[in-house]
Amino acid sequence: MIAEPRCCPYCGTKFSPSIFHPNQRTCSKPDCRRRWRKDYHRRKYHADAEYRLVCLDSNQKWRAQNGGYQRRYRQDHPAYVDKNRTDQKRRDHRRRVQDLVKNNLALDLKSINGGVWLVGPELGDLVKNNLAISELMIFQSLAASGGSPA
Repeated sequence: MIAEPRCCPYCGTKFSPSIFHPNQRTCSKPDCRRRWRKDYHRRKYHADAEYRLVCLDSNQKWRAQNGGYQRRYRQDHPAYVDKNRTDQKRRDHRRRVQDLVKNNLALDLKSINGGVWLVGPELGDLVKNNLAISELMIFQSLAASGGSPA
């Protein structure tokens, strides 16, 4: 008996399941199989405590046998180190901007005689914000604040 053709959830192509694996859910393309294994591992890891312990133990054994691997890799791949450093700065900056989303802390800029301009590619992330990070620092004079100099 030949099974009905199915649609692969990853690439969308039609395939006929193997006669040896009638419950086959993906086509036999390497990328689709790789994604299926990855998804299976993720589901199993979160659902099965014993499987999770086996995975953690396996990672610990590998680290014990390959001490200093990261240090050696970074020494052998300086281009990777530079790219990672640049990418991390960009990720940190993006995280700081995203933390501003729906922030209600506000500085009253109406009382300042001047214009405020927000310029930059991250402005789309500042939707519904009242706080903006800039390279400008505003100091209030001591005479205006009514305080005495320290």
